[in-house]
Amino acid sequence: MAKTPNKPEEANEPIKVNQPKIMTKPLPEILDDLENYIKEVAEAVRLAQGAAKEARSAADMAKQAGEEAAGAARKAAEAAVAKVRDEAAKAADVLSERISEVSERLDSFEEKAKQEAIALDDAFLALKDRHLEQSPFFGK
Repeated sequence: MAKTPNKPEEANEPIKVNQPKIMTKPLPEILDDLENYIKEVAEAVRLAQGAAKEARSAADMAKQAGEEAAGAARKAAEAAVAKVRDEAAKAADVLSERISEVSERLDSFEEKAKQEAIALDDAFLALKDRHLEQSPFFGK
């Protein structure tokens, strides 16, 4: 069963049918819209290419800056290593000199100790001889 409209003005309204623009818009206007769209796409492509070029340039600059920073870090590390080597060599030289001094002192002390031991032996022998001469228990 078909419904009849309740209001008389609804019955008088024309029915709208969605038609493609090509059927409702004049061809020159559609072509102009198409041409504008193509221009917009071309402009977007040009801007994208420019952005890509700038990005490549920025990447190249970043790469160069990174290489320069790495070179500077390498030089700084080499300088630090050289400084540590120099300081270690100086410390080794000072330590070697100190060891030589201690060795010389030890040799000198050893010589003095031998001399003192010989002097003590001589003194003990002299005391022994004197004791033997003066003792009433040892016969002459």
